[in-house]
Amino acid sequence: MEKKRINSKIFTEKTGDYTFVILFFLIFSIFIFFAIRPSLTTAFALRREEEDLRRIDSIYEKKIVEIVSIQSQIEKNRGRLHILDQAIPDGPEINKVLNDLWDLKSFYIKKANIDEVNLVQADNNSFRQLKIAIEGVGSFEDSLKMLRDMFAQRRLKMVDKIVISKDPESTQSSRLKINMVVEAYYL
Repeated sequence: MEKKRINSKIFTEKTGDYTFVILFFLIFSIFIFFAIRPSLTTAFALRREEEDLRRIDSIYEKKIVEIVSIQSQIEKNRGRLHILDQAIPDGPEINKVLNDLWDLKSFYIKKANIDEVNLVQADNNSFRQLKIAIEGVGSFEDSLKMLRDMFAQRRLKMVDKIVISKDPESTQSSRLKINMVVEAYYL
């Protein structure tokens, strides 16, 4: 008899409804976990990837605009690129630098020393420098004219150090001893 009573309590309509609801939620949870969750994670991953790609696209677009700008500048200055090659040549071209310095007529050069020059091609595209120590004699006006003439030359040169003092060997009071270090650049 107890078996009938247990069966009647278990198989009531209310128990069937609860069983149906529990099974429905269990199956629905499994469905959500295995079917909908991967779709949602894929959607969020694609959204994040889309944002990353938009950011990368904007960076590439800026770089392309910069390249186009540089290309237009090169096109605009194509006729004057030989001047750039003369200003910063591929090699040290020591003889041309010395000829440029000797051509400065307003200044008498007593001595010129060249620092160590690396003639081996470097892999990077940085500027390398050639240092020349110059000792000369001239008046202050001559030295100013020499500096102006040197900076007017095509080869890029920079005066790194200059020392102006009275020349002890000179009998004229306007003669000055000028020591300077000139840097010339090359690729």
